[in-house]
Amino acid sequence: VCLGEQLARMELFLFFVSLFRKFRFSAPEGEKLNLDGVIGVTRTPHPFKIHATTR
Repeated sequence: VCLGEQLARMELFLFFVSLFRKFRFSAPEGEKLNLDGVIGVTRTPHPFKIHATTR
């Protein structure tokens, strides 16, 4: 167990919350997102582009 793990989790949470507060994320106009994913050892999403606009 790493002593800094809980602190790192809190920092990541605050980082992503600040992004979601400052920006609105959406798919580019006319582009449909593929939500199936690529199945291998782990399931990963297909590459995609997002559009971030300030709130």
